[in-house]
Formats: sequence, structure tokens, C-alpha cells
Amino acid sequence: MLSEGRREGLRLSLNRSLSEPGEASGEAAVRCPVSLPHLLAPQVVSMPASPCGESATLQRSLLLRRARALQPAEVARKLTKTKPRNFLLVDLRPFIAYNLRHIRSAINLNCSDRFNRKRLQLRRASVVDLAASPCGRDLLKKRCYKEIIVYDDSTTDLEALPPHHPVYLVLNALLEDNREPLLLKGEYTSLLFFCACVPLQGVEL
Repeated sequence: MLSEGRREGLRLSLNRSLSEPGEASGEAAVRCPVSLPHLLAPQVVSMPASPCGESATLQRSLLLRRARALQPAEVARKLTKTKPRNFLLVDLRPFIAYNLRHIRSAINLNCSDRFNRKRLQLRRASVVDLAASPCGRDLLKKRCYKEIIVYDDSTTDLEALPPHHPVYLVLNALLEDNREPLLLKGEYTSLLFFCACVPLQGVEL
């Protein structure tokens, strides 16, 4: 049985050991070498690569491997010598420019505005949906046209095309549709030199 004085002395010793760090706290520091600021420091965590990013990279590699670029002279020879034709010409310029002058037999796709480009990028529309005329839609639906030759004002380099460019989006959509996408190289002025161009009125597609 502890006396009242002995009990008070033990209580004071216990309070002192809890309030004043001594050897016990030093031993705890050895057992736990990580300091509090280190625990609170932001940790850099590397996240795994996005599957969407990898898919886009693979799709781009496939497009660059499968799509071919044609010179205007090659297209001119195909227009004059290939009968019956097993290819289609697709004009990606704005409809006003297409309406003024275009390569004979080319059909126009309405993909110059941001809304239609977004629809094509999200696969909410196909190249058939973007055809500017019912006749153009009917031609694009026919599976007898394996080669689809695409052109705009000035695109010459496939590798330099950003993923949101109309030419890139159309070529990619054609590839996914199991077509053979081709790019007509050169500026439009050089195309006029090689290919017969006529106003829209009177053109038979």
C-alpha cells in the first residue's frame, strides 16, 4: 500500500516524463527517422499512360503508313485514262470556293467549320454525312470506289498535319471505313494547271 507522499511523487515523475522530451523521445526518433516536414512534402507520382493517347498514336502511325500522296499529274492521268473509274475525288475546301471552281467530278465535304470537324473527330458523323449534295452522298456509299483522293487548298505533307485538321480527320475516317485514302499534293493553283476545272453548274458527278 503506497503512502500519500509516495503516490504524489510517482505522479510528478510521470508528468515530467510526458512533458519534457528525454531519452525516450530520442529512441523514438531513431525508430522513426522520417521527419514531419518530409511526410508533408508533396510526393511526385507518375501516372500510367492514357489508353486514348496510345490509341491516337497508333492510329496516326497506321494512317501515315497506309495513306499515299499523289502529284497533280498523276491525278490528271487517272482522270483522263481510267475508265471505268474506281476512285473518287473529294474537295475539302469551303463550299463557296468549291462552287466557284473545282476539279471535274469532285464532290464536296462540308468539314470546314468547327462543328462538323468535331463531329467527325468524335465519330458522331461519317464522310457520307458531311457530303454537301445528295449525289455526293450516294457516290460515297458505293463500295466500288476503293480509292478516295482528298484535296484542299494547300496541304502537301501528311506528317505535318495536326489531329484536328480537316484533311487528317477525313483521311482517318476513310481508313476506318476500309477505304484507300489518298492525298492530292500541291497548292490549288498547281492543280488547276494539271486538272480540268469547271464551274459547278453543268458538272456531271
